[in-house]
Amino acid sequence: MRTVLSILALVVAVSTVALGGDLKGQVTFKGTVPAAEAVTITKDTRACGTMKEIRKVVVDKKGGLRDAVVRVLGLKSKAAYTGPEPVLNQVDCEFVPAVVVVPMGTTLTITSADAVLHNSHAFNEDGTTAFNLAVPFKGMKLRWKPKNPQIMKVRCDAGHTWMFARIVVTESPFAAVSGDDGSFSIASVPAGKYTVEAWHPELGKQTQEVEVPAAGQSVMFQFSAK
Repeated sequence: MRTVLSILALVVAVSTVALGGDLKGQVTFKGTVPAAEAVTITKDTRACGTMKEIRKVVVDKKGGLRDAVVRVLGLKSKAAYTGPEPVLNQVDCEFVPAVVVVPMGTTLTITSADAVLHNSHAFNEDGTTAFNLAVPFKGMKLRWKPKNPQIMKVRCDAGHTWMFARIVVTESPFAAVSGDDGSFSIASVPAGKYTVEAWHPELGKQTQEVEVPAAGQSVMFQFSAK
């Protein structure tokens, strides 16, 4: 009986390590938040309005920083991506979300909630076009699958010059974007020691050496104005 229990305990332990633990935490901002840019709109005002306040650094009242990508570097695991479906929407003439993670092997859905013509023009890191997809109808869905990891810029060429987004294509599924309060969660990271990176399109990147046990780990990043 003792032998059976020992075997069961070993199976549970091995399974726990194989599944890994969650890497959770928060990205915050310290200092004076850069002011929003006011943009006067003269095209498609019924859908877009007449004025936009474009905030490139979005921080909540407690300092939580939105739109930072946190990812585990150098992890070659072939585990399936279990996060939310990558979607790049166009809502009230803005890209939503402003930053989207697309792990290799997954597909990005491009859509629009606006009843006006938009297009998503994405650029590779070398400046060449990765895709240029028109979305003329509300609710229309197009799909794109990345070929290599990189950070891509996206703009709308349909007269909406204030519309920008980033697509972060990662080599593994172990990545997440910080939410409105700066929090993030990366599920089932295999136990081990890793370099964890936090990247923000306006504030640059930081790295930390983190040991993730099978029970999971937490990590904090803090950015400030350049």
